[in-house]
Amino acid sequence: MSNTLLTISDITNEGLMILENELVLADKVNREYDDRFAVDGAKIGYTINVRKPARFKGTMGPALNVEDFVESSIPVTLTNQFHVDTQFITSDLLLSMDMFSKRVLKPKIATIANRIDYDLSVAMSNAFYNITGTPGTLPSTVNPFMDAGAWLDSEGVPRDGDRYMVIDQWTQSKMAASLTTLFNPQVKISEQYKKGRLGADTFGFDFYTDQNISAHTFGALGGTPQYDNTIASSAVKSSGWADTGTFGTKGWTASTAVVKVGDVFSVANVLAVNPQNRNIVGGGKARYFVVTIPSGSLANGTYAPNIDPVTGFDVGGTYTSDGSGKLQLTIASTCISGGQFQNVNAAPANSANLTFVAGSAAVGPQNLAFHRDAFTLVSADLPLPGGVDMAARASHKDVGVSIRVVRQYTINNDALPTRLDVLYGYAPLYREMGVRVSG
Repeated sequence: MSNTLLTISDITNEGLMILENELVLADKVNREYDDRFAVDGAKIGYTINVRKPARFKGTMGPALNVEDFVESSIPVTLTNQFHVDTQFITSDLLLSMDMFSKRVLKPKIATIANRIDYDLSVAMSNAFYNITGTPGTLPSTVNPFMDAGAWLDSEGVPRDGDRYMVIDQWTQSKMAASLTTLFNPQVKISEQYKKGRLGADTFGFDFYTDQNISAHTFGALGGTPQYDNTIASSAVKSSGWADTGTFGTKGWTASTAVVKVGDVFSVANVLAVNPQNRNIVGGGKARYFVVTIPSGSLANGTYAPNIDPVTGFDVGGTYTSDGSGKLQLTIASTCISGGQFQNVNAAPANSANLTFVAGSAAVGPQNLAFHRDAFTLVSADLPLPGGVDMAARASHKDVGVSIRVVRQYTINNDALPTRLDVLYGYAPLYREMGVRVSG
């Protein structure tokens, strides 16, 4: 019986199937495959605006009270084109698809999947402001996980089967002894062999483990930080909505690197409220804020980016106070004390003390508890080049990722180099739908 030569379409379709099975964290977020670029092909830098639903307060009694219709959106830019480049020799294409997948495709696709998962892990841990656990100490009881669920309930996140807990391997190891009977598939039989699966419907979450969960090194801090209303603070709002904004601070050790992107703090007497009923949650839980990447220069202090050597993008750098101990941060969520998007009971008072959740330079994994709609991953079709030996791409709306395979003959060394590419971007849709369980 003669061998059947594998085609480029066989390879791309099989590659997409492997990629779907290799993803852990990225498989649990909202994934939007955008086929608007299917004809012309997408390029790095395209931005898609994902619309968020409006929110209203409502009025008691018969009198009409017309509210403004405020519909917000989140821009998602296709920033990351990641690829694995290698060579398929002719004999590879004579293998059966099972052998080809195992020997050739799977290790290449695993590299792509791990990159997507890692990028998402860093972005999500830098985006979520609610946090439980003790930075620098791995969880050893169920409390941080239960608290994460309580925070999601307090933020009005639905219990609709789309809540996930993705933890790193060391947290799993630490918790396994006390939770052995819980880390077993109980329902969703068709899902029980998914990569990283630990347990279904445990503390209200489906548990997964992922070695790509990122660790965060918290800032060194220094001084006695306070809110400073003399510094432009667009993050302090009496109504309206904004995802991020500036926040003035003072009282830092002068001219010192004190805060990092991803650090979380609260402000004295600024308490979290439920986004639907506007009541203070948990008998008086502080509203947390997370430090984010600034969009421009600072009014006070400086910012040094941390450039990822693979992507070339800032993945979260360090803020340094000025000579007077003042520093303008960029934070999320914004501090909204009234209106349709109210999330705190009151605006911060001038000179209100800031409390950071971690000690100086604490280091720990940022395990992630989240609803599927907390974050979105957007992928689009890359263009198929002409004048090559073979080129094809595969995508599916349910998978949410598009992958392209291109092979070309090089006359200089009589070889057939091949590249596998994905183009993607990501952004927080609802930061309140995610919680970091720090370790």
